[in-house]
Amino acid sequence: MRRVAFLLALAIAAIAPRTARADNGGWTVSGVVMSATTGAPLDRTEVTLSTTGENGTQLAEVLTNEAGAFRFDGVQTGKYALSASRRGYLPSSYQEHDAYFTAVVTGPGQNTRNLRFELTPYGAISGTVTDDGGSPVAEAKVTLFRQDDSDGEMKVRQAGGGMTDDAGQYEFARIKGGTYYIAVSAEPWYAFRANAPVNLSNGQQDEAPPSPLDVAYPLTFYPNAPDSSSATPIPINAGDRVEANFTLHAVPAIHLKLQLPAEAGRRGMSVPTLTQDAFGADQSVQSLDVGNLAYDRRSGSVTVYYGPVAPGHYELQQGSTTISLEATSSRTLDGLPAASTVEVRGRFAMASGAALPDRLTASLVSMSGGEGRFTMPVGRDGSFDFGSVPAGTYLLSPNGALEVVQMAASGAEVHGSRITVGSDAAMVAATLASGSATVNGFAMRDGQGAGGMLVLLVPSDPSANPDLIRRDQSDSDGSFSLPAVVPGSYTLVAIANGWNLEWKHRDAIAAYLQHGVPVQVPENQRTVNVAGPVQVVNR
Repeated sequence: MRRVAFLLALAIAAIAPRTARADNGGWTVSGVVMSATTGAPLDRTEVTLSTTGENGTQLAEVLTNEAGAFRFDGVQTGKYALSASRRGYLPSSYQEHDAYFTAVVTGPGQNTRNLRFELTPYGAISGTVTDDGGSPVAEAKVTLFRQDDSDGEMKVRQAGGGMTDDAGQYEFARIKGGTYYIAVSAEPWYAFRANAPVNLSNGQQDEAPPSPLDVAYPLTFYPNAPDSSSATPIPINAGDRVEANFTLHAVPAIHLKLQLPAEAGRRGMSVPTLTQDAFGADQSVQSLDVGNLAYDRRSGSVTVYYGPVAPGHYELQQGSTTISLEATSSRTLDGLPAASTVEVRGRFAMASGAALPDRLTASLVSMSGGEGRFTMPVGRDGSFDFGSVPAGTYLLSPNGALEVVQMAASGAEVHGSRITVGSDAAMVAATLASGSATVNGFAMRDGQGAGGMLVLLVPSDPSANPDLIRRDQSDSDGSFSLPAVVPGSYTLVAIANGWNLEWKHRDAIAAYLQHGVPVQVPENQRTVNVAGPVQVVNR
């Protein structure tokens, strides 16, 4: 601890002149890079200074000294991105949160010295996958999942994937702290491998006889759980290295057959995908003979073979058609059901009460893996009719510079500008506004610009319009910029330590909105500058 204090004193002495103006003109950006977990200064860390924006240009790079100190002199007035990288630590931008960071603003009155740049040591999860006899399972598919709230809602999302080596070992290195889950799928090396069915001249299909080695491994979640609902979370703190081993148990395999009209095969059909659920997402099944085809000339059909797979719950997916299967034994499915369709029609109106523009069209774009983008002309009275479309979730949008700002429907579920249709005819009423704007402002705390704050621009009804919420992180002078804001009424709020807040849920942000600033974004206005500062609310 004494050495840490001594090194920090050296760093402060090296970078603590009262003015940020460099002796050779321009401004000075300086600070100390330290470990986020121990506070120890980090030497030999690469620190870069770049312009901001998607195509930022690197201007300079330095290595920190023994005291963790870095310094850039002669920096012109403006906004800059700072980033740092060091072996054993996650590369990071300054005060990085998710995809956001704090830009360093130089100029008169800006304090750009004595910056504390924290780097977080990365963690790792590794392990070995073995079978019942303790032998390693090579080429097992290992999938990493992580609890994530980066889009304002806590969900378990896929965070990586890989294969085991010949020793059955896997590793997920350089991961950040959080809560993780792991799933493994594999094929027993000794499993009976039937040749693909072949077509005989008499129209019969030659299939191999049953075998006692016709076995499969179930999809397995840590620690050897049969489904994601019973999986055990793996907590990882910064710098942790955790071991998670698996033992796979082979079970008698089942085989699924899907019979389709031969015409589908001649058209170059897309083979329906066999999947299993993992935390609400579909995982393709890894098995020996999935997707083998055989044609029966006599019956005029094509058979798609899936297997060997372990008994369990599966889905067959093709476009917007899904078959759910509780497969406890081998079975034959007689074709895919026809995709259910539903009539969707509705009406557009301008929020301002003005007339709709000429040559307006309405589009439904599938959001659920189904086919299609459906586009129809809009009548003079704002009406549109898509006819029958497959059931699913769609994004409804007009052409041109118009945006949907509010939508309601009968016979369907609505979330913002997304509509989910099922078996009932849907009637949609959508309100449109013209153009989008950039909202600029400043987050203030104790009379000074506050950097690193979560800035949210929330519509009047966030639960109905979560897609309209805009987010940013304030820069070192407190400034922020929120692009692509649809015209309407909003509340602007800045929150300290709000980065793990589930801001898509109204209940989670209601208390903060009470202290927010109302913002009105007019139609056909490209820039809205908030008149006064937004006072930071502590979490």
